[in-house]
Amino acid sequence: MLRLLFQGDSITDGNRYKEERKRWDLNHQIGHSYVFDIVGELGTKYPGKFCFINRGVSGDSVSTIAPRWQAETIDEKPDILSVLLGINGNGKRNGVFPLGEDEHVRVFDEGYRALLSSARKANPDLKLILIEPFSLPVGEMKPTYAEFYAVFSRMQAAVKKIAEDFGAAFVPVQNKLERLVEKTAPILAANGCPTDPYAYWLWDGVHPTEPMHKVLADLWLKEFYKII
Repeated sequence: MLRLLFQGDSITDGNRYKEERKRWDLNHQIGHSYVFDIVGELGTKYPGKFCFINRGVSGDSVSTIAPRWQAETIDEKPDILSVLLGINGNGKRNGVFPLGEDEHVRVFDEGYRALLSSARKANPDLKLILIEPFSLPVGEMKPTYAEFYAVFSRMQAAVKKIAEDFGAAFVPVQNKLERLVEKTAPILAANGCPTDPYAYWLWDGVHPTEPMHKVLADLWLKEFYKII
């Protein structure tokens, strides 16, 4: 049985139960994120082949995940590690970066690499899947989105380069998400849906709706099947 571990922030967390005393409740261990859709497909297609573990925690960034990385990543002894990080951090989502834009990107890049290096040191055969962080100009993010995305896009590029350097599978999301918005906007209007087409997929510009979690799972599975 291969141990497949998902790490990340609230997008991965999916409001899963986190206390060990509640781990008997198998209905709430995976959460209601894209991970749920992935586990459903792989668990059906390959019964017993994978042990699925979700250790995503809401609000985490590359720096805040570091203190729990040993216990909740390395000690879990994964054979396959999937990571989605990047939307949280000291820049928040308001386009203001207290450390400076270059330093913000540098800290993110070096921190991400350090996490993966420690995981690979513990298991040289570890397979990695890195998901591109993503966002849209919705709600409170909209007024400062241009300033935010100017730096966030550099972090997206950093994740892609990290994936290349570590020989990891890379799940591209941003471009596909933007094209999805363009494609579905007229359909939503024709159906009389009052929802902003951006918010239909990311309700607050960060967190996926149910349809987007399914899209994210499909994008992930497409890359996963190439390495398994």
